[in-house]
Amino acid sequence: MASTIDLYEALRRVLGAPCGRLQTEIVSLEQARGRRLAQAVATDGPWPATDRSAMDGFAVVAGQGLPAGAQLSVIGESLAGAPFLGAIHAGCAIRIMTGAVVPHGADSVVPVEQTSGFAGDQVTMNAAVRTGQNIRRLGSEAVAGQLVMAQGSRIRAAEIGALAVLGRTKVEVFARPRVAIVATGDEVVPVSATPLPYQVRDSNSWALAAQIEECGGEALRHGVAPDEREALRRTLEGALETADLVLTIGGISKGTHDLVHDTLAKLGVATDFHGIHLKPGKPTYFGSRECGGKRTFVFGLPGNPASSFTVFDLLVRPLLLRLQGAAPRPWSERAALRGSFRDNARLQATPARLFSEGTTRIAELLPPSPSGDPFSLVAGTCYALLPAGSKPGELREATVVGYSCGTDDA
Repeated sequence: MASTIDLYEALRRVLGAPCGRLQTEIVSLEQARGRRLAQAVATDGPWPATDRSAMDGFAVVAGQGLPAGAQLSVIGESLAGAPFLGAIHAGCAIRIMTGAVVPHGADSVVPVEQTSGFAGDQVTMNAAVRTGQNIRRLGSEAVAGQLVMAQGSRIRAAEIGALAVLGRTKVEVFARPRVAIVATGDEVVPVSATPLPYQVRDSNSWALAAQIEECGGEALRHGVAPDEREALRRTLEGALETADLVLTIGGISKGTHDLVHDTLAKLGVATDFHGIHLKPGKPTYFGSRECGGKRTFVFGLPGNPASSFTVFDLLVRPLLLRLQGAAPRPWSERAALRGSFRDNARLQATPARLFSEGTTRIAELLPPSPSGDPFSLVAGTCYALLPAGSKPGELREATVVGYSCGTDDA
């Protein structure tokens, strides 16, 4: 194995690797949720497009102000779908509903609760009225051409609503990266099988597929490649030809049957790094292949469940977001630590549960467990990154990174 590098250098290399122009596609508004915008979105005019009422009540001309007890003549009404078409003058009032256009000449809306009510052709003000109250002014929420969503923004329900307001029935988004998953090892059997004592179910590929989908990618599970060179080569070659990113599971350490690294090299994959100072995840591999003008990235992930899951969140997810036009945020959140951990000779990503107590963010460490424990991550929501050489009782806070399902761009 080549010399190992630290996690932060590994992340710098992953995010700095050339990836070329990202592909885009046009989708309907119904298909846009969860995708990433390929073009920034701006307003096509001011919003609101007219002065609108913020209350059910009466539109009036307040001028310098109306005293409590003032009586006004009711001359019409303005509804959300049927505006009052005339003008209003001092001494008059228009019944108006929330969201309706404020009639020309009106400068205030009085809530119906502060009047004698909607009945009759006269209305009495029960409280003093000041000019400008309860009106959403034209352009007060957005001016024409104002940026609403930046390029690379993830389209959630709120963004769907904003796009609909702007009349966007079609949306240009970045194409979903195709991510091939290749599990390796004679000991790995399908999830539906009953494993013998020396076998394990293929759980890692299912977890990785879910992580990929949570990050907006398209997961392609290629099954389990045996510890045999030619079969492994065929599987990896097929994955490299169909995907933007290939994830292998297992077979990247120093064992006599760890064949992945050598096979990738023979298929033209150039190594960027192989080995990081991280627990779990030390054997992690990263490289890429340029073929026919297309670059395919490759991560070799350790076979232990906690290792592959953790390395995905720390290194694969940032690249996957980048391939969708997002700008991953730096690992900057800090949290106070609770719980115990073992002395560590290298940077340790420890599963934790993140929550708040008042203004303090707390990362409660889960009990220490080996990287082969398939259940160690279930109770957590994030990883606390404990620096090498940290001592229990001395380390008070740490950087935290959320699970892929817990944060968007971190």
